[in-house]
Amino acid sequence: MNTTTASTPASPRLLAVAYGGGHIAMMLPVLKALRARLPGAHIDLLALTTARRAALDAGETPLGYADLLHLLSPEEQTQALDLGRALQTGNTHPDIPEAETLAYLGINAWDLQQQLGAVAAQQVLTEKGRHGFYPIGFFRRVLSQFKPDLVLATNSPRSEQAVVDAASEAGVPSLSMLDLFGLAAPPEVRERTSPPEGEQKPGGGASAFVGDAFAARTRHPSRVCVLSDAVRDNLMRAGWAPEIIAITGNPAFDALHSAATRQAAAAFRAQLGWQDKKVVLLAAHPEPRSHPDTRWPEGDALPLAMEAELRRWTQTRPDAALIVRHHPNHWHRYPRLPDSPEVHFSVPGAEPIDPLILAADGVVVQTTTVGLQAASVGIPVLAMQCSPGALSAFSFATLGIARGVADVPDLPAAVNAVLDHRPEPTTWARPTLAADAVADEALALLGNATLPPFHKPAAISAL
Repeated sequence: MNTTTASTPASPRLLAVAYGGGHIAMMLPVLKALRARLPGAHIDLLALTTARRAALDAGETPLGYADLLHLLSPEEQTQALDLGRALQTGNTHPDIPEAETLAYLGINAWDLQQQLGAVAAQQVLTEKGRHGFYPIGFFRRVLSQFKPDLVLATNSPRSEQAVVDAASEAGVPSLSMLDLFGLAAPPEVRERTSPPEGEQKPGGGASAFVGDAFAARTRHPSRVCVLSDAVRDNLMRAGWAPEIIAITGNPAFDALHSAATRQAAAAFRAQLGWQDKKVVLLAAHPEPRSHPDTRWPEGDALPLAMEAELRRWTQTRPDAALIVRHHPNHWHRYPRLPDSPEVHFSVPGAEPIDPLILAADGVVVQTTTVGLQAASVGIPVLAMQCSPGALSAFSFATLGIARGVADVPDLPAAVNAVLDHRPEPTTWARPTLAADAVADEALALLGNATLPPFHKPAAISAL
């Protein structure tokens, strides 16, 4: 659908800012959808840190901090690059050129000095490192240079938060995409820790807020696009106005709806001879911390126990099959047992996760986003309630995304129940492409149109 509102500029200028990982994965489908609707639009993409590689792979021509160094005077550039070199140790990545690393670290540290003075800025850097960045002054210059009609970002702090706040100051509409849940602290904690309306603090968030740092912000974008009704309600409890919240889903999950991904999932099952199998995907990760309410410590014990229990489960029913998928950053340290006709060990990087999700009849997780991805396309999810992460941060079962499993010995019965009596999709399922829904919100902001509160896709149909 190539439609714009009557007052949408014929050739609008958009500035998109995104960090790597799931953040650039949200942004790229939206930019593609906007170009389809606004072929005359000029879109500048500032792809930060590891986002650059993903943007290049998607055919974008991304900018980085090194491309914007000229926005500083020659003297300021010298100061910034000296600061960048001082911070470089321990802050490099093989996918990020050295010039970009120096510019990113240096400009952010320089901006922090402009805000706080050299002594206080150094204290923030000592305590928080690059997580203390909030380059609001620099992004005032960026907006002055690019003169966008709309700013797009996700929910990352630092540069993304700064560009949205700078846009708010300049009267430029802004749209942020929230990837997860927007869980807020209780009101009494919020009153105790939130800064005055409009004030932001360098250091990666608005305050020492006990809850989601994005939910805690007191300066808001013109529109925020969220996963579901539950996330909208979370933000409202944190003090966000309902009229700026749009329920769109997460564009990073849109590949799960594509015909190519469905075909890849079918080919995966056929390759293994699993066309008539009941397939379970285990998506596990090390526990980052311990918790007094569970016997499982931090580290590898729980994911390895989950794998062992599910491998034993495959021997209890002839139609069972298991995909073992450990976290991309940690899979190599786990013992890789031989594949069998019933078990496939998936190597991250060699196999994308989306076809594996669609190949599964059920997914077992602790707190990985894979569980949310599966729920978004109506696949049943089982979440371990004994996970220290679930107990200390959030539980997919409590959020209504998954069915809870008390502990590892309970896994076989829980998996059998889901496979033999497939439940209805949860309310987190999205039948439409989120990128299209986010693009619609962007068009409304460009045209200054008024959307109804709680704007959301059509009702869930058969998935």
